[in-house]
Amino acid sequence: MKNSEVMSCRLDMTHRARKEIGNWAIDENELFSMQDHFDVYIEKLPAKQDNMTFSFYFDPQANVRLATHLKERVAVMECVYKNEGFLATSFRVKGRKEPVRTNRRLGVRLAFAVNRRTGSPMPIQLYTSLRELPVAIERSAYVEKRIASWEGYLRIEEKNADVADITAHFSQAHVNDSFSQLTITCSGLEAKDWNAITGFSAKLKGSGDDLGNVVNVNRGKRTVKIELSRKYQAVARRGSLLPKDAREIVFSNFAELSQIRRLRKGFKDLQDGFAANANLEKILFEERPVVQITNKRLELEFHHPLNEFQREAVTGAMSANDLYVIQGPPGTGKTTVISELCHQLMKAGQRTLVASQSNLAVDNALGRLLSDPGIRILRYGRTESIEEEGKRFIEENVALHWRDETLAAVNEQRENRADRERQISLELEQIQREMDRLEAEMEAVEQQIVEKNAAAVEIRELTEKLEVLQQQQQEISGKQISLEEQQATLTEMAEQLSFAIKKSEEQLEAHSFTPELHEKLADVEQRLATHQKMLRYFQTVEAIDYAEIAVRRLEEETGVKRAKRGPLTRFVEELTPVRKLQDVEGLFATHQLKPSLSTSLEMNALRRLRVEIVNGTYPYALLEWNEVAERLSNGIGYAEKLLKKYLYPVEKVRSKQNDKYNTPEEMHEMLDKISRFFVLPATKELLAMPANPKKSALLHRLAENLAYLYGKAEEVQKHASHIKTSSDREASGRFTALKDEIMDEMRAELRELENEEQRSEQAINEHVEQLRKLKEESSALAQFVDEQVNLPDVENAIEELEKELAEFEKRKGLFQQAENILEENTRKADDTAKQLLAVQEELASLLNEKSELASDIQTVENRVHGLQKIVQLEPENRRKEIVAETGEKEKKAASLQKELAQLPIARALQDEWSELLANASDFDLDEIRKLYVKHANVIGTTCVASARKDFMEDYPTFDVVIIDEVSKATPPELLLPMLKGKKIVLVGDHHQLPPLVGRETMEEFIEEIKDADEKKELRGMLKESLFERLFRSLPKQNKTMLGIQYRMHEKIMETIAPFYVDGKYRLQCGLDDSDAARDHGLTSRYLRRDDHLLWFDMPNEPAYFEAQVKGGTSLYNDAELQKVKELLFDIEEATGLAKREGRMPADAKKSVGVISFYGEQVKRIDRLIEQEIMPKHLHCRTGSVDKFQGMEMDIIILSFVRNHQQPSGTIGFAEDYRRLNVALSRAKELLIVVGSADMFTNRPKKAETKAMYGRLVDQVKQLGGFKELVLENSERNG
Repeated sequence: MKNSEVMSCRLDMTHRARKEIGNWAIDENELFSMQDHFDVYIEKLPAKQDNMTFSFYFDPQANVRLATHLKERVAVMECVYKNEGFLATSFRVKGRKEPVRTNRRLGVRLAFAVNRRTGSPMPIQLYTSLRELPVAIERSAYVEKRIASWEGYLRIEEKNADVADITAHFSQAHVNDSFSQLTITCSGLEAKDWNAITGFSAKLKGSGDDLGNVVNVNRGKRTVKIELSRKYQAVARRGSLLPKDAREIVFSNFAELSQIRRLRKGFKDLQDGFAANANLEKILFEERPVVQITNKRLELEFHHPLNEFQREAVTGAMSANDLYVIQGPPGTGKTTVISELCHQLMKAGQRTLVASQSNLAVDNALGRLLSDPGIRILRYGRTESIEEEGKRFIEENVALHWRDETLAAVNEQRENRADRERQISLELEQIQREMDRLEAEMEAVEQQIVEKNAAAVEIRELTEKLEVLQQQQQEISGKQISLEEQQATLTEMAEQLSFAIKKSEEQLEAHSFTPELHEKLADVEQRLATHQKMLRYFQTVEAIDYAEIAVRRLEEETGVKRAKRGPLTRFVEELTPVRKLQDVEGLFATHQLKPSLSTSLEMNALRRLRVEIVNGTYPYALLEWNEVAERLSNGIGYAEKLLKKYLYPVEKVRSKQNDKYNTPEEMHEMLDKISRFFVLPATKELLAMPANPKKSALLHRLAENLAYLYGKAEEVQKHASHIKTSSDREASGRFTALKDEIMDEMRAELRELENEEQRSEQAINEHVEQLRKLKEESSALAQFVDEQVNLPDVENAIEELEKELAEFEKRKGLFQQAENILEENTRKADDTAKQLLAVQEELASLLNEKSELASDIQTVENRVHGLQKIVQLEPENRRKEIVAETGEKEKKAASLQKELAQLPIARALQDEWSELLANASDFDLDEIRKLYVKHANVIGTTCVASARKDFMEDYPTFDVVIIDEVSKATPPELLLPMLKGKKIVLVGDHHQLPPLVGRETMEEFIEEIKDADEKKELRGMLKESLFERLFRSLPKQNKTMLGIQYRMHEKIMETIAPFYVDGKYRLQCGLDDSDAARDHGLTSRYLRRDDHLLWFDMPNEPAYFEAQVKGGTSLYNDAELQKVKELLFDIEEATGLAKREGRMPADAKKSVGVISFYGEQVKRIDRLIEQEIMPKHLHCRTGSVDKFQGMEMDIIILSFVRNHQQPSGTIGFAEDYRRLNVALSRAKELLIVVGSADMFTNRPKKAETKAMYGRLVDQVKQLGGFKELVLENSERNG
């Protein structure tokens, strides 16, 4: 809140708040005048009566004067938003440890205007922030409900940790040189106790504090090694660790239980809003968490060489505001990305926490940072759990490590000092020789510049001349092109015209018109005219019939209109004297007329009004006054009765007027007041008394009220009478208006009927005249028609004659057209010949001129080309270079002279530094340690260790928290480091194994849960991890996948590549040459140099079946054990041969991991290696697939174990694709599978399981690495 704007707001006080403030100050004005403004954190409470309610927490660290006045305690003020300001309802002072800042509270800087009724309203940005602020208790309830499902993890851990304390006698206590560990010899421990106490806390019997934690036990020597807590390390340094009489020690699992309690405290901190990242609860619980997206990408300079995916991951994480997720498939360089990210955060001045489920992952990430002097690493955790790489950075070692590193650097500089003096002298001599050479070169360059300038002047002159010549050449070329185009065009035109003339002559001959054709044309025209007259006769006869029909229709319509006009005329005449609505309605019915819509609506309205008048039901206003009149009448009656009862002369009371109550509402209010007065107990009591002055005054007051009631009754009567009269007048006026409207409508309709009659008569006359003309024309045409002629024959004849006539006209037109074209083409051909001759003569002259001009241009260009060679030498650039080189040499010489002069000073300082560092006392080292710890910018710890109390107190928040191997940690383990991060970066791979929590145990626990929502959520967490959900649902700006792996040979990588096909993501191999980079160098009975993926198949036969250990549930497979043994012997021999032939260094060992899905198989392989194989050239390591996650070896042998013919077809643990993914991705150079292909590709019930293993078998077979075992008949029969 350092740079926050100060906002002003009004603050009013309730009586309670003012009284409570009075306990701490004279009044609120004194309290709020202590500072100009206050830093407060506002928490939203549930609304009260639809008003926003808040608690103001005054920050004691920022509000120094107020905190001093309140003795460093926390002031809390409850307020309600009111009148665009705050109303304080209470004021309390809480203890010094009361939390002030949470992510549910709004931090603002306020200046309070106390008890000011006027002033500026609340700033809109403050009001908006308060409106959007969530209600804290509701958010807490939401988190509490959602986090309840995580309890399952803690209850299982609690169940496993609930072990009774173990007490033992001890002797021979010994503290190591670094005072970090205590070793004691114990007695009285049973066998099971020796196995159980590793990891337990240890304390002296009767003491309240733990000495530390048990890190190692040796039952044979009966010793227990305890890592001391920081407190007891300091005690040990003082030499007083154990009292002389101390002989008993108590081992307790209380630390584990305490850790679980701290995990629960993490739940509570999240619930109460103490997460450094305010968005954390949404990230954890919402299906699609809303994160603050930024499209602005930072421009970074990378410290490490990174591929495109790694650069994207680092840039994305640095650019993100609150969350970034990185999926890192096996071998893709997650550790490199984390190291680069720590480097970038260090440059940005931010403190980073690197956490993981395992110590190995933390130390791997920190190990990459050793080369960066700007990063100060601090490793936190139990010393024995930390890898050697990380132990130098634990708090007790950092000072010594820094001292040793710095001393080594200083001594190296001291040793190089004499050599440096000689080197500086030699460099100075070399610089002087270079300066002499540059001076000589400068003279030659200056002469070149003079020659270049002269050449440049001549080039400009020649260039101007050349431009003129080239311009002339361009003009001539343009004219040449134009003339050549004209010549070609005219030549083409002449050829086209010659062809067209010939064509026109042929067409003229073809379309000539003979005398016989002229006679035939005249005959056709005469016959066509006769038939057209016949057609016209038939058309006039038809038109006469249509005209007669039209005349009759018009005469009928005119008669109808005349008949309709009669009733309308009589209606108008009879309407004038009508005075009643029912008479008007009767007229409409008598003359069978319908009123218009508007008339009908008005008649209905008048009818309702008439009914109201007849029934006495006037408008609502009259009803209101009638109601008042009734109440007045009742009131007057009651008052008169009461006065008469007490013998008051009512007849003397006269009406009085009062202007105070005028409307019905006001009169009702007046009557209510009078009624309430007379029902008061005091009034009744006074009236019941004997006559006295007070009673007389009361009766007189009643008489006065009666007089006013008389007056109001008269006034109400006048109002009612006025409303009734107005209603009657309204009804009369509306009836008159209705009659006028009806009269206007009827007269308009009469005028329209008269106009229509006139139009009809005019139309009849026009049709009669047309009929007369048609009959005359028909009589004239009748001579051309006899009885044998009919209309269809005439129409057909006309159609045929018109076709003949069209053919004649077409032939005639073509002849005329051909004649015109021939004449026009002949004229054009003559003109074209003349134009072509003129163009040919002009073109010949132009070509001669162009040849002379080209010769002149060539001469000028040759001269310019020679001069340009001189100009292009650019001696000016060399002169600048010489000047720059000379300046650099001079600077370097001056710098060397200065360094030479300062060498004695540096020698003295380095000698002093060396002596101080070499002789640093314990006090000096402790001071170095304190400074280092204070300024450490990268802290590394495990998720579990971050739950320790001292770590939580020392490091409450970090700018960025990076959590590696997120998929391997449970949600409660992840929560504690996540609580600390303002920004969180999660690195993991949801396609590898989830946390090591017994699935059956979790599922049994789920079945015991009663809450259906909690049960559903926990099942969802088992099905889809937090990391997987985030990677699926986050926007692309907040996630990425590292898509290039560097661990495996490309052929091995292809076995896991299908697990990483998702949209744009697909796994690639980053090795330029896999065969060279991952050459195992072995050749043997079973192996070739180019083998990288092998499968030794076990038949699905009884002799090769699995077996179950007696008294247990784990499985093993003897047949596969035998094959593993053969392979290990083979690899051991092949490695020895590779050394002898020089393919491997003589002292090198090939790392081989032998893994299985079952622990019993791993135990037997372990014994096999230790007791039978005893390799000399191999570094062998065994383990379950789950335990091998995160490891890598040169060669991996994977034993599947499962092989049977049970109907269930189960393959147990191997069904999980994530477990197979881990198993296949551990090998760098060679992966060998030992198992039954038939069992894993055909027996399982799930189709996806068959397909998964079927794909693996196909890949091995395509590479020629599938090795089948040939069975004898006896073996087949078991």
